[in-house]
Amino acid sequence: MNYQTLITAVALISLPFALPFASAEPKAYDIVNYKGKTAGVMVAFEFASGYPSASEIKITSSGKTTKFQPDGTEMDGTGKMRFVPMRGDYGTKEVLLKMDGYDNPPSIVAGTYTAGGKTVPFTLAKSK
Repeated sequence: MNYQTLITAVALISLPFALPFASAEPKAYDIVNYKGKTAGVMVAFEFASGYPSASEIKITSSGKTTKFQPDGTEMDGTGKMRFVPMRGDYGTKEVLLKMDGYDNPPSIVAGTYTAGGKTVPFTLAKSK
């Protein structure tokens, strides 16, 4: 067996093992990005349209970023989504957005950020 035949045989044998890694599963939702800032607080919101439980908010205040996740009430019918910190600060910080988790993504989202007993209102706009 010559060298070229050996290389071809190895490539053909390894092809079925490589194909599952080459194909990717499509996502069941689209990410819509929103950004805004107010009173020294920057807010970035990644809305998972079609699967709101995968949404995430990042709040940056005084150089420190806190990540928030939905608390599971995005389907309660109130027209609001509540986010809680992913780590620590649970119960002392929260973000409320005035939008339903299953509506079409609006161009502007209003909300509030509460930390340390202070509530700061903000407005987010779609970004690219």
